[in-house]
Amino acid sequence: MNILKKALVGAAAVLAATSMVPAATADAAPRVTLGGGSGIIVGGNALCTLTTIGHDRAGRLVGLTAAHCGNNGASIRSERNPRAGVVGRIATKGTGLDAAVIVFDASRVHAVRQVGRARISGVGVYPRPYSNVCKAGRTTGYTCGPTLTNGKLDTYNYVCADHGDSGGPVIAGGRVVGMLNGALRIAGPGSPSIPCVTPAVPIYTPMVATKMTTILASLNRTRYAGSGFRPI
Repeated sequence: MNILKKALVGAAAVLAATSMVPAATADAAPRVTLGGGSGIIVGGNALCTLTTIGHDRAGRLVGLTAAHCGNNGASIRSERNPRAGVVGRIATKGTGLDAAVIVFDASRVHAVRQVGRARISGVGVYPRPYSNVCKAGRTTGYTCGPTLTNGKLDTYNYVCADHGDSGGPVIAGGRVVGMLNGALRIAGPGSPSIPCVTPAVPIYTPMVATKMTTILASLNRTRYAGSGFRPI
């Protein structure tokens, strides 16, 4: 499997840097509703998906997404309500995993457990190969399919996904078990992948996801934003 590489928006890594709290905003600014599967605008131009939202050990309202979506300090807006302005910023990102922590302005965000068909009631263990998982993404929506492999870090799943779905939650049994990070590059770096335009056409490159237990274990070894994370 070492010849199989990830890609949807790009390649990146995570979990060991700074902490940045969003600037205060006017009391009259509107709140936005966000949860696992919500579309987000990162840094003013990149479209990605929120994995899940909750609180860390320090009580901050935080969320997760793929690290390759933006750099430390990058602004976060709601794709559904961009005129509400900046509601958070990427706070923790470094090397190791393609995952990043967003610190939200709790006065600007209405955090929810369910977005469309995606409902998250907690964190779970990634299922065994050939078990079904589902993912929620801002591009291809809520799609399901079998887990192909379940490695120490990455998992490979025959589930429809495309650009913009990066960061989306992978769900099994109502619990978030992983984060969508990309698609397999079967012939190695730079090789083409087959995008999933619609689940109705079942020929596409399998998606790559990182186990949520791995992401949280990495976070919990730090004192940065996101340590001790729990979904709402």
